[in-house]
Amino acid sequence: MKHAYTDKPCPTCGRYSNRGVSTNGVIFNGDRVLLIRRGVEPFKGCWALPGGHVGWDETVEQSAAREVKEKTGLTTTNTTPIGVFSAPSRDPNQKINCSYLVEVNDITSLTAGDDAEEARWFSLDTLPDILAFDHRQQINDAITIIKEL
Repeated sequence: MKHAYTDKPCPTCGRYSNRGVSTNGVIFNGDRVLLIRRGVEPFKGCWALPGGHVGWDETVEQSAAREVKEKTGLTTTNTTPIGVFSAPSRDPNQKINCSYLVEVNDITSLTAGDDAEEARWFSLDTLPDILAFDHRQQINDAITIIKEL
């Protein structure tokens, strides 16, 4: 059953008629990438890129910068679009994700925050076997963009 656009969930299935939007920041330091351990579902306990929901009255670029700051304590200096990830299977809540290659000015202020249990640099050669959502693809796409710059 299709529903007209609304900001209220369907009374039958509990889903909304539109899909939420989130952002991620892909941050490299040489041959390392910054990941956080998720403290909330979905994928609680898994490693992921720092990111989260787009808030009201902010752009997706502002959201990416804010989420990086909240999850890692790092302040962004530049964001470059990586892509939009919208496969319904990427997220159990079917969120659409806008991913950004993010530059930060001071990596020494790294601190896990908000709903991130831990923040850590991983060598690209030794990434965790399981990453949340489609974050491995986002990292690979960011590497491709860097090589093209």
